[in-house]
Amino acid sequence: MTSGRVRSLDGAVSYHDLAAWYDALYDARGKDYGAEARTLLAVAREEGRGVGSLLDVACGTGRHLEVFATEVDDIAGLDGSPEMLSVAASRLDSRIPLAEADLRGFDLGRTFDVVTCLFSSIGHVADAEELDAAVAAMAVHVAPGGSLLVEPWLTPDRVRDGGVRDLVTASNDDGVVARAASSHRDGEVLVLQFAWAVATPGGVATAEETHRMPLFTAARYVQAVEAAGLSGEWRDEVAGLGMGRGLLIGRRSA
Repeated sequence: MTSGRVRSLDGAVSYHDLAAWYDALYDARGKDYGAEARTLLAVAREEGRGVGSLLDVACGTGRHLEVFATEVDDIAGLDGSPEMLSVAASRLDSRIPLAEADLRGFDLGRTFDVVTCLFSSIGHVADAEELDAAVAAMAVHVAPGGSLLVEPWLTPDRVRDGGVRDLVTASNDDGVVARAASSHRDGEVLVLQFAWAVATPGGVATAEETHRMPLFTAARYVQAVEAAGLSGEWRDEVAGLGMGRGLLIGRRSA
């Protein structure tokens, strides 16, 4: 893994600039990609549905794809960050196609038995219109008899009063990283602020980023799925998914 490219506080920054440190942080948090991938495949296979192909939208560094590839022969990934895709490509078999595209509007020209969008990546849409666009783009890629599985962002009832403060530290072969986080609610948006510090043999760098992530109700998520032509279902709890934010399911009839 190459060193994370961390810019100074003088300009805009996003976690894409820290892609090389992303896995170390979530390994330190104990994220179990294997358990999550197997749980999602079990949901996809309910009612005897087959899973011969799978697309992971907002695949990031490819950790879920790495597990999916052990059970599904035909898989692909898509992400909007070339930095994240570079890390994914270094991890995955070169025969696994990885596309750089925005989840709010993409066309791979084919369908899959399962389309996933995990790790609350759907929360990075700006508003309800973009939510509908992202879900519609993913739904177009769901084959007859297939499933769309979306790990949602927080719903309004799951937001803690007063927000959350958090600190996580991790290390890899290049050095150490620390990320401090704070959140607060602004109407129907959750504002997340992060401060990063990275130390390598080359020195220390710091960065900040802010995300404004809209809060949609479970009913609004289901509405987006059904508007895209799938039958929608919301599950509040799914054992095996570490985020604990439920699961949005869309099914296309055979």
